[in-house]
Amino acid sequence: MKPHTSEPDAIEGGGGQDSAVALARYGRRQQARVLSREKRKKQYRFIGWLLFAVAVLWGAGALIWSGYGALKTTAGREIAIMRLKEAIEDRDAAALQSLLWVADETVPINGQTLTPLLAYFDQHPEAYEILDEEFARQREGGHVYIKGLTSHPPVFTIHVFENRYVFEPALYFIHVRLDDPEATLVVNGREVKGEATKDPFIKKIGPYLPGVYTVTAVDPNGKKKTTRVELFGGARVREVDIPK
Repeated sequence: MKPHTSEPDAIEGGGGQDSAVALARYGRRQQARVLSREKRKKQYRFIGWLLFAVAVLWGAGALIWSGYGALKTTAGREIAIMRLKEAIEDRDAAALQSLLWVADETVPINGQTLTPLLAYFDQHPEAYEILDEEFARQREGGHVYIKGLTSHPPVFTIHVFENRYVFEPALYFIHVRLDDPEATLVVNGREVKGEATKDPFIKKIGPYLPGVYTVTAVDPNGKKKTTRVELFGGARVREVDIPK
């Protein structure tokens, strides 16, 4: 069996010019291998740094994007609040209709039903500050209430609905105590049918949007008695007595 001879030994075992040429070729190949290995190492290092940079940028981008998203959400919320207050200040019922939302389909939002709200702000300019305080509590998540007729909800609860901010107004009910259970009730000039309660002298009317209301009881003889009710914050159910 012929023993294995390494390439350098084989070259050294040859003779003359051929050996010198072969040795030079071998040296060039070895040099090419070294250069190739160095090149691969550089490529690996470059790819490693590139991946690291991508990871850093990805993380930074996620933070930036997250921060942008939070900023955009906050800005959108504050802009919506500004629009609500501007619509009230300008007495713009159409703009209010686009900003308000109610789950109860029996409560329409239109120029007529918004008149009591605008009248309340006319008589109580400090109501804007009350709204600011309520929105601040909602922003901080510190205003928690149990939804129901005896709860104390904000005047306007801000929600995201169909990718935009809307304001859900509190809906109030009035329990009216009457001298005559047969009396007719008139609210802001419109006759309403009161709902009977366990007490025959108390009728339940509503729901109503926030605002100022005049409640008039008309007895069978046509005699009228009127009281004024302000529905803006507080409990959902108000009890009022028609003066004797």
